[in-house]
Amino acid sequence: MDDLGFNKIAGAVLATALGMLVLMKLPGVVMGAEEEVIAYKVGPAINAAPVDAVPLPFPQADWVAAMDAAKGAKVFKKCKSCHNADAGGKNGTGPALYGVVGADKASHAGYSFSPALTGLDGNWSYESLDAFLKKPSAYAPGTKMNFVGLKKPTDRAAVIEYLRVAAPSPLAKPAAAAAAEPEAPTE
Repeated sequence: MDDLGFNKIAGAVLATALGMLVLMKLPGVVMGAEEEVIAYKVGPAINAAPVDAVPLPFPQADWVAAMDAAKGAKVFKKCKSCHNADAGGKNGTGPALYGVVGADKASHAGYSFSPALTGLDGNWSYESLDAFLKKPSAYAPGTKMNFVGLKKPTDRAAVIEYLRVAAPSPLAKPAAAAAAEPEAPTE
């Protein structure tokens, strides 16, 4: 094909595209259409939480039901590059986690914890472990642990169960917390 043939084809394609644009806009210009008013917008539903919403107590029944050591072992594979959960296991990039459930925070011998964790008081309860595993940087800002966290509560519950049973004397499995009764309105 010579240059003139290519130019004819390219010109025809561009002219067709320009013609389509004109045909799409022409009725609005001729009819004097004003701003388009959208009758309704399709998008994600925005459900605002009630102002007086009370957080549910920890742990809820579905969280306790998700405590599965076999599933926890599978999810813990994400952690094995830095942690060890075996009895007598050595520290890696992170501390060994054998017996961590119920232990004092930042107390594993032979590991140098960040000031963010050494500044935390108390022990690793089910609730604190769940909050830490959800997003370590939010629970202990400045922690050396650069893991983004486990988003699914069922995954966190399973990992905590895996760590609980892999201990010299496992803590008792938690009981589901009862939901608070709504208060009756007073007159």
